[in-house]
Formats: sequence, structure tokens, C-alpha cells
Amino acid sequence: MVRFGECLAKLIIPNHRAAQISFIKRQHALVIGSPGAGKSTFARQLSQISSIPLFHLDKEYWQEGWIAPSAEEWQQKLSTLTNQSSWIIDGNYGSSLSQRLEKADTVIHLYIPTYICLFQAIIRITKWHGKQRPDMALGCYEKINFDFLRQIIKYRKYQFKKDKLLLDDFDGNYIQLTSRTAIKVFLQKIAHGNKHNH
Repeated sequence: MVRFGECLAKLIIPNHRAAQISFIKRQHALVIGSPGAGKSTFARQLSQISSIPLFHLDKEYWQEGWIAPSAEEWQQKLSTLTNQSSWIIDGNYGSSLSQRLEKADTVIHLYIPTYICLFQAIIRITKWHGKQRPDMALGCYEKINFDFLRQIIKYRKYQFKKDKLLLDDFDGNYIQLTSRTAIKVFLQKIAHGNKHNH
């Protein structure tokens, strides 16, 4: 298992403004961002590279047939997940973000432009409509959901503003990736560090 901090001392993410990001040893990472940003795919790749266990919140939250757990059941599930020795947790679920931030040492935010998120979401719906995605709970099949598309449109103006209030108090490592290129370079750097640690 590779620790993020063992991969590199500094990471340059090429985007509109080159960002220099320093890594410290990290083992508890949250992957957040707008629906359609590519969180699940990114988190899966990061987990494969780092050998850190991955948990998709969609898969953990929903029960068969899109049945939601009680608030108590969900809090218990999150507690069980975040008490593990290492993890990557993919998903927003803003109402429980504060609970996850308490146990996280890293937040990786895919802050991808809205139009790209919409495009990727439509592609996903088209590909998986009527089927079960690998990052979704058993018996929860992909469907056309206009509320889902509205969430994408409103993410930057509403949801992220709420999340930012919590993130402003987060004292861990916050990494914002704003393009597909930045995501690709980030994963390449982690993979490069992993290769040199073996």
C-alpha cells in the first residue's frame, strides 16, 4: 500500500493557474464534486494505484430498489466506514460531509466545469439506463432523473457554497482538480510514486 505522501513532495497540476500542492502522509481521502464530474471513475483508479480500500457512498447508502436507510442506520454505516485504518470514500452526500471530514486527512475535489459534468452525466445515463452501475447498490438501476441534472446545474452556486463553509475549517490536505488534464496528471504522479516504492 502506498501512502499519498510517499509518492511525491510536490505536485504541479497544469490548469489555467498552475497549482503547487504539497503532500503529507495521507490515508483517509474524500473524493467530492458535482454529479457527473467523474468521481467514481477517479476514485476507482486512485484506489487501484494506491491499494487503499474504496467505498462508493451510493453503493453504501442505497438499499435494493432505491430504499434509503434511516438516519440512525446511515450514521452507523458511516461510522463503521470511517473508523477503518485507511479508505478512499467517493461521493457528496452533503448532510453527512461534516462527519466524514472529522476522520479525513485529505479532500480531493473534482471541480469540473458544469457543461462537462452535464455531458458526462448524459453519457452515463445513456450507457447504463436500466442497468446497475458497478458503483451502485444491488437492485438500483440507472434511470432518467431530471433532479439529478438540476443538481449539476446548481452545484457551484448552491451545494459547493454549503460545502465550502465546512471545507474552510478543514485542516487536512485539500486538493482541487479543475480539468481532465489535471486529473490525468495527478493519477500519473501517484502511479509514478507507487512504482518507485516497489
